[in-house]
Amino acid sequence: MRKVLYTAGLIGALTTFSSCKKYLDIVPVGKVIPTTVADFRKELDAGYAIINYDKGLASYRADEIKMNESRSSDVNMLQPNYFWDENNGANIYTYDWRAKYQQIFYANHIIDAAPNATDGTQEEKNQLLGEAYLMRAYTHFNLVNLYGKPYNEATAATDKAVPVIIKVDLEKVSGRNSVKEVYDQVIADIATGLSLVNVDQYQTAASYKFTKVSGLAMAARVYLYTHQWEKSLEAAKAVLAKKNTLVDFNKASTLPTQYNSVETIQALEQNYTSAYIQTAFVSDALYALYNTTGDLRLKVFYGKDSKNNNVVSKVSNSNSFRQSFRVAEMYLIAAEAAAQLNQPEQARTFLNQLKKNRLTADFYQTEEARLATLTGAALLQEIYNERSRELAFEGHRWFDLRRTTQPQIVHTIKSKTVTLQAGDPRYTIKIPVEAIANNPLLSE
Repeated sequence: MRKVLYTAGLIGALTTFSSCKKYLDIVPVGKVIPTTVADFRKELDAGYAIINYDKGLASYRADEIKMNESRSSDVNMLQPNYFWDENNGANIYTYDWRAKYQQIFYANHIIDAAPNATDGTQEEKNQLLGEAYLMRAYTHFNLVNLYGKPYNEATAATDKAVPVIIKVDLEKVSGRNSVKEVYDQVIADIATGLSLVNVDQYQTAASYKFTKVSGLAMAARVYLYTHQWEKSLEAAKAVLAKKNTLVDFNKASTLPTQYNSVETIQALEQNYTSAYIQTAFVSDALYALYNTTGDLRLKVFYGKDSKNNNVVSKVSNSNSFRQSFRVAEMYLIAAEAAAQLNQPEQARTFLNQLKKNRLTADFYQTEEARLATLTGAALLQEIYNERSRELAFEGHRWFDLRRTTQPQIVHTIKSKTVTLQAGDPRYTIKIPVEAIANNPLLSE
């Protein structure tokens, strides 16, 4: 799908940086000093090439996974996260704090240095810089949703989140910024990025890159998370004006989660390692959300193993399964934003456009009639349920639970049961212990 480029041009002096006492210990080893647009493009490709599986790991905290207990070694390594105790134990799967700040490092270096590139057109420079701003925005957005409290207008200015890093400063050790400060930077970077990018969409092989359409899709998601409903709806509509094709499951069983799907807006993230996906069965709660006769997603998204367990086929650890933004999410964002704006007819229209492509014709007629009766909280809950059905195992569910209802979740492994209470503080993941060891300011 995409070239994985690891050799990026970087300032040679940076390779001597000692990282043992700094949390930002991410300076890559480079071979040349970047001077041309082509050099900086290779550096940005190195940022794109960083694979991070944190959203797949976080999905174990949510309600969409039941553990495949036959994989005892992986179960033991995933159990602390499944029980919302991610920093407890040795030889366990952990979150990759370092990789995200490495990606931010690449973006910052390009933002700082690429304007002085010695060749290339202004249009090429703008596109490169715009992508770097959008990369920085998206990485900070993912960080704040892993390690910061969900956005709350009343407390965002004081709720601690993660360091906002917008400059290459190897001597500075940063403390945690507030949730509001992180989101303010994310929104500012999206605005700057959108003002610079001039490519609407790349060809399929380069669909991992940020573009005008994916930047708008990110804006729609970020505004949704920060309760800016009008802006979220506007951005989602802008995306759908440029790209609105859905796979019709009545005509084809093509997975919309593959990078070359007609629904792809940006195919960057790969959320699951082989261990993560093979240890995951579909939870009973998730499976029960689908109508077993009328919802075509059951046969497209899932399968059965030899013991009749429900297994996931909509995503895997294959390089072909990459999605950060796709068309179905834009319909769901538009529906949710419209519902929050008390525009139920518009919300139902967006929701029905998705359902029509996912349900049998007969069941769609039944669903359309049922939805026509829903308003207010009932309509909003239906949209949340549809997000769970459509976006399962794509890195959304844990974030959605955090930002919406934060319900009680009960997990059981080998007769041991642990409960996450409604509104539990453990709805926010603790910063990894190794990150705090490198930077004690992160403990404050």
